[in-house]
Amino acid sequence: MVSKFMDLTDRQLELKLCETYFSIMNKTKTLNISLEELCSVSKISYNNAVKVIPADFIENYFFLKILISKIDNEVLDELKTEIIDDDVSTVYDKILEGITLRFEKFIIYKIAIQTLSQGLDKKINICFKLLNENFSFMTNLLKLVEKQNQNCVLQNIKSVALNLVFIKVLEKFLQTEDQDIDSIIGLIDKYLTEIQDLGFLFGFLKKAS
Repeated sequence: MVSKFMDLTDRQLELKLCETYFSIMNKTKTLNISLEELCSVSKISYNNAVKVIPADFIENYFFLKILISKIDNEVLDELKTEIIDDDVSTVYDKILEGITLRFEKFIIYKIAIQTLSQGLDKKINICFKLLNENFSFMTNLLKLVEKQNQNCVLQNIKSVALNLVFIKVLEKFLQTEDQDIDSIIGLIDKYLTEIQDLGFLFGFLKKAS
């Protein structure tokens, strides 16, 4: 049978396989998902799948990177729409909203991400491999919410600090089965405040008085 997805672009094929991968993992809590199973469930032909997947790919990292890229693009687009005419919210408020939106997207895949992070070695491995993606998101978030251009060194310091906030919240996020975003917002707010109080971001995170 000819796949109905044969006319999709390479990027669309990647996203379809990625969504299928995490859907299966959310249901089964297993890392052992073959490419044949992905093709069967997603209704994408094996020949089309191998065109977009490297021969030596590591499936958990490969698809997690695609997922995070998809989530980050969606978050930044949504936030841009939300704040386009917002002259009231502070930079702090907008950063809090941006990181919160990211976690709202993550909740959908929480079981799968927990499965990927089982064991300290896997958690550390994924953390280090995705530092660049997280740093990139925080840099783009800062560019979106800050009106003035920042010098490269200062922006990098801010991005690293926000990346640390995200990692600390993610660790707590993965430790529970809770799907309540309010508790996550509380943690983000707590860690952002700590960074602000320590002066790591040179006062750029200021709450509304």
